[in-house]
Amino acid sequence: MTLLDKALNTELWMYFIVIIGGLLLYFLRNYLRSVIISFRLDGPTALPFIGNVMMILDKNLLTQHVGSGYKKYGSLVRVWVLFFPFFAIIDPHDLQTVLSSSKHTEKIFFYKLLHNFLGNGLITSTGERWSNHRKMIQTSFHTNILEKFLETFLSASDVLIEKLNVAPKELNITHFVNNCVMDILNEAVLGVPVRNKDKMVNMDDSPFREGKVLVPLRLTRPWLLLDWIYRLTDVAAAELNQKNRLNSFTRKMIKIRREGNNNNDRKCLIDYMLEVSQKNPNFTEADVVDEACTFMLAGQDSVGAAVAFCLHLLAQNEECQKKCYAEIEDILEGDYERPFTMPDIRRMRYLEQCIKETMRLYPSVPMIARKLGEVITVGSHKLPAGSNVLIFPYATHRIEKIYPNPEKFDPDRFATGGVESRHPYAYIPFSAGIRNCIGYKFALIEMKTIISQILRHYRLLPVNGKTKIQPVFRITLRATGGLWIRFESRR
Repeated sequence: MTLLDKALNTELWMYFIVIIGGLLLYFLRNYLRSVIISFRLDGPTALPFIGNVMMILDKNLLTQHVGSGYKKYGSLVRVWVLFFPFFAIIDPHDLQTVLSSSKHTEKIFFYKLLHNFLGNGLITSTGERWSNHRKMIQTSFHTNILEKFLETFLSASDVLIEKLNVAPKELNITHFVNNCVMDILNEAVLGVPVRNKDKMVNMDDSPFREGKVLVPLRLTRPWLLLDWIYRLTDVAAAELNQKNRLNSFTRKMIKIRREGNNNNDRKCLIDYMLEVSQKNPNFTEADVVDEACTFMLAGQDSVGAAVAFCLHLLAQNEECQKKCYAEIEDILEGDYERPFTMPDIRRMRYLEQCIKETMRLYPSVPMIARKLGEVITVGSHKLPAGSNVLIFPYATHRIEKIYPNPEKFDPDRFATGGVESRHPYAYIPFSAGIRNCIGYKFALIEMKTIISQILRHYRLLPVNGKTKIQPVFRITLRATGGLWIRFESRR
């Protein structure tokens, strides 16, 4: 080979390298822009290679990092997940830019890790599938339909009161509330009566309280993010088995509802979704299964945690509890035995303020995530399309210029006048905008019913040595050591 041939050969290789390099830069341009912006922002100290993922295991993550995020780092914070830059947006004005736009409805890869647990329902799905399902299911959450579930809420609350009557006077309320919420979901979603007198279904076989979210495990062991590796593990096999059990049990309930072989005349969400399926062939039985599993799993810890936190806070704030009970007395007008009605629930305005203030302090879902569909401006920074965005209600709800003395339990923040003066995206316990929680009205009626039923029977008192709340991030919010209350009968 002559020198000229060698030179030409070298030149061709250079052209090839330049072309490949150019293509890589083109396809990675948004990633590189995100990396450059990340180096200009403040954020928690990251470790080499793994970034900030190990913070998930820090029991003080919320109290020492997220809660003070705005004060420490400002309205835009950089977070590293392995080699990928994420942007935590805290200020309500910037949150509105993301949450109110149809351009930013896609969920980040994080939610794909929940597919085995939640299925491909409204929480984890994206794009046209999510949009179509949301429109089709929305009618099932109309106020007129939700009000029909009040009897279910009351029945489950009565069972809860019966259990509290024979329980120790000082107890961790979390377990009791979670069982009550589970009773509600069994009837409201699957159609299994709260008391299930005729045992049409053996709920001891229900898999809906046995699931375990494995996202933290996979994030803190990055090699498990690769599905082909994860599928080789025992935990993946157990998770898949659990998912199969959830699907089989739900299909069994669908069959029962279709055949009418049940002892419950109350319509459940499966009934409404089957009606949607009959009118829309694209909404298949598999879709009904996915959405039913989503409502069953997502509605447990979120509502259960909010109710338990609220009861615990009322036990420690006697004046607030007295106002709630005075409101109940005024509604009942001396007839303490009659059940609450929907007009009664609507009149519980101060109790609703207490619930909202509880969810400001302890939002059941402390983190939401989105992928940007186009460039947005946050402060002096332009975040490129494709950027991964984190939203922490726990942080936004503690911005002092919006909520003075943010750690104080003050239901008057949600009195008439106070709400109107705040930015609409300053309070986002159910997310906000286009992808807000479809069941938030259902949840609010449910919470008001359970708490008012307990307050009409019991005075709540703090338990010495167990008054401090230590919130911990576990996909949904939990309290380390539980939430303890002393119950004193009002009769």
